Amino acid sequence: MEKVKSKVYVFNADYSSVQRNMEKLLKHLQLPAKADKIAIKINLCDFRQRETGAVSDPLVVAALLSNLRKIYPSFEIFLVENDASSTIADVLFSYVEFTEIVDKYKAKCVNLAHEKWISRKIDGYYFKEIEIPKILGDADLLITHPKLKTNSLTKITCGLKNMFGCIRTKRKHIYHENIDEVIVDINLALRPGCSIVDAILCREGVWGPAYGVPKKVGFLIGGNDIVAVDAFCSKIAGFNPFFIGHIRKASRKGLGRMSFEVNGDLDTINRKNYKFDFSRTLYYTFKILRKDLGEPRISRKWD
Repeated sequence: MEKVKSKVYVFNADYSSVQRNMEKLLKHLQLPAKADKIAIKINLCDFRQRETGAVSDPLVVAALLSNLRKIYPSFEIFLVENDASSTIADVLFSYVEFTEIVDKYKAKCVNLAHEKWISRKIDGYYFKEIEIPKILGDADLLITHPKLKTNSLTKITCGLKNMFGCIRTKRKHIYHENIDEVIVDINLALRPGCSIVDAILCREGVWGPAYGVPKKVGFLIGGNDIVAVDAFCSKIAGFNPFFIGHIRKASRKGLGRMSFEVNGDLDTINRKNYKFDFSRTLYYTFKILRKDLGEPRISRKWD
């Protein structure tokens, strides 16, 4: 019996064409007819600039905001990020130059650490009840907007892993031992309506998500099934999605399908051309060391 497949949309894009290709992508997504509040979870994992491929790109985010404004002229829009062990979101919003962009499109940058949090019951792997930011719980549309990168803990970071930043605690590394399960659980609690992946300039290597080597890929990738989008992106990067724990476990929890049908610029996609550099030997060495020695303690004066 043939498996039901979810649609994943892929469009060629560079910085000169991102505006029109973002418009193409949004037209294919099943967006709500009315959305008074829209939240976009961006990816500001560290103090890196856009040319590193490690953080959300202001040019791509501007294209997303511009096109959303055409669809929803009077809605509230929030770019959201949360504090982490070594970062404060308010500082990163300015450092990566999002302040002027949100002003232009009448949006807001929101540090989730300052927001009201509420409890939500879930049938999770690690949590049965988890705190979520009320601003995301109230949103009519939640978009996960990651960069496509390799990751020393999870092999890749994409739409599902991007939501890990919405865990309340600042010291999120305490969940690294159970990271696949916790990634699934926060997605169960928040359930993003779509994933829009910036794969124009990515990041490869085993030191990610913050460190590594920039890699030009040249795609905007999206879909309403966040698991299918992650599965496709993992194949682009050279991985089998079944062997990426949080993708496989998210599918088992009903967050989406691992089987997908690709639409868009199909003729240009030869996955062998886009395989990311990633040392599996180092990955498994780090995994053993973490298990034996524990997570390294990251100390900052604001912890």
